[in-house]
Amino acid sequence: MWFENNEKIVIALPGVPNEMKGLIENSVLPKLTAVFELPYICHKTILTYGMGESMVAERIEDWEDNLPASIKLAYLPAYGKLRLRLTAKGTNEKQLLDAINKEVEKLIKIIPEIIVGFDDEETIEVVIGKLLSDKNQNLATAESCTGGNIAKMITSVAGSSNYFIGSIVAYQKSIKINELFVDEKIIDKYSVVSSQVAEAMAKGIQQKYNANYAIATTGNAGPTADNTHKKVGTVFIAIATPTTIFSEEFFFGKPREKVIERTSNKALELLRKEILKN
Repeated sequence: MWFENNEKIVIALPGVPNEMKGLIENSVLPKLTAVFELPYICHKTILTYGMGESMVAERIEDWEDNLPASIKLAYLPAYGKLRLRLTAKGTNEKQLLDAINKEVEKLIKIIPEIIVGFDDEETIEVVIGKLLSDKNQNLATAESCTGGNIAKMITSVAGSSNYFIGSIVAYQKSIKINELFVDEKIIDKYSVVSSQVAEAMAKGIQQKYNANYAIATTGNAGPTADNTHKKVGTVFIAIATPTTIFSEEFFFGKPREKVIERTSNKALELLRKEILKN
């Protein structure tokens, strides 16, 4: 419904999201733009990984302080990643976009090592897919504490079957031993939450699927620490490349969902860096 009264317009739409969005795009906005001269609102989102919001703010403080008055910066943090969104509003779309792009070029020179992509659709899983495709390489994952979340992120990208071989969710000790060929003596000596087991898992899935790259995760996502001496929130991520295998230890705290999300994002961040090296 569309009401006009005293130079005001009131629009009532269905609450069903798809219906509302369709009417907005196909009916409401075209009619509004025909009636009014509307300002342009332009956005550019920079996706970063591996550095917290406060540290990023310190690094880019001078740049942020010198942004043109027409451009606003928003910090949009999530577990393990941070989006920086630039917004400009005015009557000339080209001038707004040119101004935003100039500021983005300056920002790239300040924090090049943590910038992964641009705009919301260019996620780290999309970037990794492009890198693997360009190099004609592939990936497999062996997940314990993340329970298949990394594989889910990778396969959310259309066409990922071109570079993603598959995954094993090795939640129990027996699966790590029987499917990933992890030596039981290593588990008994170091526990399942250890760098040694993470690296053995990565090596096992890499060899099993003949993959160029492999990710392995093991840790205590919580709420209990099970039968290990590592406290809840402790995670080991291993990356196997065509030439080496390494692992890193992290502490992601609580709750369980946060640990899983941060582990998944960090694993993809580490993988991206290794692909760029090779």
